[in-house]
Amino acid sequence: MLGAAQLASRFFDLIAMVVIARLLTPEDFGLVALAVSVMLVVNAVTDLPVADALVQKTHLEPGDVDAVFPLSIMRGCLVALVIIIVAEPVAMIFEDGRLTFMLAVLATGPLASGFASPMMIMFQRQVNYAPAAKVQLLGKSVAFAGSVTIAWVTHSYWALIAGLVAAPLVITFVSYVFAPYRPHLRLSGAFGLLSFTGWITASRLIWTLNMQADRFFIGGMLGKLQLGFYTLGSDFASTATYSLATPVTQTLFSGFSRISDNQERLRAAYLKGQQVIMACIMPIGVGLAVTATPLVDLVLGPKWHPVVPVIVWLAPAISLQMLTVAVHSISMATGNTRMLTIRELANLTIRLPPTIIGALWFGMIGAVIARAVFGLVVVWVNLLIAARLLKLPVIRQLSYCWRSVASVVLMGGVVLIIGEYLPASEATTGKIAYLALQVMCGALVYGAAHFTFWQAVGKPDGAETFVIDILSHAVAALKRVRPSAEN
Repeated sequence: MLGAAQLASRFFDLIAMVVIARLLTPEDFGLVALAVSVMLVVNAVTDLPVADALVQKTHLEPGDVDAVFPLSIMRGCLVALVIIIVAEPVAMIFEDGRLTFMLAVLATGPLASGFASPMMIMFQRQVNYAPAAKVQLLGKSVAFAGSVTIAWVTHSYWALIAGLVAAPLVITFVSYVFAPYRPHLRLSGAFGLLSFTGWITASRLIWTLNMQADRFFIGGMLGKLQLGFYTLGSDFASTATYSLATPVTQTLFSGFSRISDNQERLRAAYLKGQQVIMACIMPIGVGLAVTATPLVDLVLGPKWHPVVPVIVWLAPAISLQMLTVAVHSISMATGNTRMLTIRELANLTIRLPPTIIGALWFGMIGAVIARAVFGLVVVWVNLLIAARLLKLPVIRQLSYCWRSVASVVLMGGVVLIIGEYLPASEATTGKIAYLALQVMCGALVYGAAHFTFWQAVGKPDGAETFVIDILSHAVAALKRVRPSAEN
């Protein structure tokens, strides 16, 4: 349920991105990217992942949930205040006065999030993601409608800001519908929660810097136009990938927490989780790369052609980086939160300097290539961390994903051959048919190859059995619904 909601939410994001990209300019996207990056960094500096602390705890103490509420409110107020304070200096650094008011408006988002119902945490403890999925979907739906409407009427960058503010406001309001809570301003259990959050806060701060710092440098060195291309291309390359990775991370964390005292079961669950992640995500990243040119031409238009190489380089690299998702969940579930900080610091040190140097010497493309290449180094570092935590050799971790790698190579080859020998049409309907043909052929080749390899090695328990189980449950659900509908 959560995965479906994440996909639906990302679908709204993607459609909004496409519509707004056709109505706005790359400079508008670059300007908003700077403001959003400031907000995300400030948000990360004050991050208090108390929800994760409650999920990780075996038994909740009286007052634990009540302690979350005042902590969240204080944090939301602090984030909003800091964003407002830094707004003017940021506007002066980037020589654009519009950033001052934009940041002040964006500050209302984290402020609203601080007042969300803390009882939503209980659903996550029960591994019941349906309420969270519904809340998120409602928030995204309203944000989508608001953003597209404002973009259509005004052709202004405020359409992007409106969506970013509307979503947390709606999510906070709806959270009380699904998880009623009468506010209690108690701090009796706060100390125990904060003792868990220290290393996680540090790791998320560094992770946010890892994700956002390059945008500050590219915006400062190359200007808002190049930053607009870089931002939209990066978001396009990662939208589908992260939409799947987020619910997977939450699910793995909850599952790993339940078996954290059994090393053998933890290893088996980690390997299967990693295999499922790669089987689902890798074809998306490679598929985006091999269809980038017709895709951008169709959905974004000619003015956005500079984002094609961004997608070509980053989409496969980002999909491979999802190998690190299970590592994050393992560290959280086993209480090795200090390892998360070390991991994110290593990631930042490995990835950011080459990206900045690439931008300085070779422009936007240099930054993109450096980010993609050194992102693979980050993957290797994470696999080494998993090897240490689980006593699981890196080679064994990688060997569990060979069927996905082989299948995606075949898929990419077929799609590239179609693109090479089948001329694309200039008409819109022809472009749609051309892209649909590439996608369908790629999906068929990938699925057929994956299941052929699986059968050839004796049908072991893995990603394929996971997919079959999901399809079986879906078919069974349809069979149950059909008789009731007939009656």
